[in-house]
Amino acid sequence: MMVCATCLDRLEVQEAYDYKSLDIINLEENERYDEALACLDAFLEANRHRDHDRWLARSIARNRASILFDAGRYAEAEQACEAWAQLGFGDGWDRWMHGFEKAQTLDALGRPREAVAALEDALRYRDPKNLPAVMIPLVALVALSEKLGQPVDPKWRSLAEAVAKRYRAELPAADSLGKAILELDEITRTRKPKFPDEWKKDELEGDEP
Repeated sequence: MMVCATCLDRLEVQEAYDYKSLDIINLEENERYDEALACLDAFLEANRHRDHDRWLARSIARNRASILFDAGRYAEAEQACEAWAQLGFGDGWDRWMHGFEKAQTLDALGRPREAVAALEDALRYRDPKNLPAVMIPLVALVALSEKLGQPVDPKWRSLAEAVAKRYRAELPAADSLGKAILELDEITRTRKPKFPDEWKKDELEGDEP
């Protein structure tokens, strides 16, 4: 099968970055954060000319924000999140992970209400293909809402219900939406979501947002 030059570049860059990420993770786990960041910069510089769709730039921006957060350098992590957003988002997974990363950074900076706003802004993004990944910001929203002593906004019930359907389940009947989301999170950890032909049929029939 013939692969276009641009597509081949993407495949090769992604494979190389996956491999390099092992070194970066090792550095981070050993708290050698500056070295990990330097590895990110060096890899991007060496492969920038092959990053036609900016997948690599977005991936490195995401990892930079994560490393800075883990290092406790929250102000820098917030700046990294802003730089990441400037690159745009490739899909729902990318958008939701940005919301999650930004929210945990804002919370660490003592700004939990802004963190909730960041999560809710991310949750407005719709991407049926990557729907299962939306559980990450949803669960984070529950935690932050509890921290603020407020319920999860009912407007997110339909999104949680859509995730449940993707896993051939019903949203648990808990005494609050937050608890229902947490129970759903436990369910999704032990089940596989529907195959594409199944959820695409649901989407056509209007069963998913």
